[in-house]
Amino acid sequence: MERGHAGLGPRESLAPEEELEPPGPAWSGDSGNVSQSHSSASGLWEEEDQEAALAEEGEDGERGVRRRSSWGREVATDAAGLDLSLLRRTAAGYATYLLPAAGEGGGPEMEALDKSLEDLLTRVDEFVGMLDMIRSDSSQVVNESVPHIHTKATEMSEIYRKIDKLEAFVKMIGSHVTKMEEQVTKAEAELGTFPNTLKKFLHTINVPSFLNQRIGGVRYGSPI
Repeated sequence: MERGHAGLGPRESLAPEEELEPPGPAWSGDSGNVSQSHSSASGLWEEEDQEAALAEEGEDGERGVRRRSSWGREVATDAAGLDLSLLRRTAAGYATYLLPAAGEGGGPEMEALDKSLEDLLTRVDEFVGMLDMIRSDSSQVVNESVPHIHTKATEMSEIYRKIDKLEAFVKMIGSHVTKMEEQVTKAEAELGTFPNTLKKFLHTINVPSFLNQRIGGVRYGSPI
């Protein structure tokens, strides 16, 4: 029996009471340390997981940015290619429309364009000639006509002064004539008119012949 008991393992050698004994304080402390180490390890694992997730998100964002930039470059390249092709087609169309073909003098469009250009150049030449004529006329007016007009204006100012003096003289004569008429009217009213018999007598008087000759010999001469 002792051999059999000795050949058993450590758990088999223990009594049932010893196996059912609750763990002591040392075991409970160890379990607390284990739980704390497990919680700290789990916290480290969570931080590592978060860092890995953030790194993956950053990589995904960089990939998205690279994809968008590459897509934008592709779109810009395609647009530039389309613009370049459109520009080439437009230039080729204008070239075929304007430039004459090899061995030909050009189409009707080219002839119409040449005619329009010739007409336009003719009108431009006419306009330039008209401008030159206006410039020459303006210079002639400024150099010749304006001094002549200024001289005549000074002369006319003297004539205007003479006219003003003559108007004043005419007004003075008119006032004297008016006064004379008033005096004649007053004298006629006071003295009366000559009788008709006296008038007839004066008309019947003959003038001597020598007086008639002297009167006929006198001629009027303009005052100097």
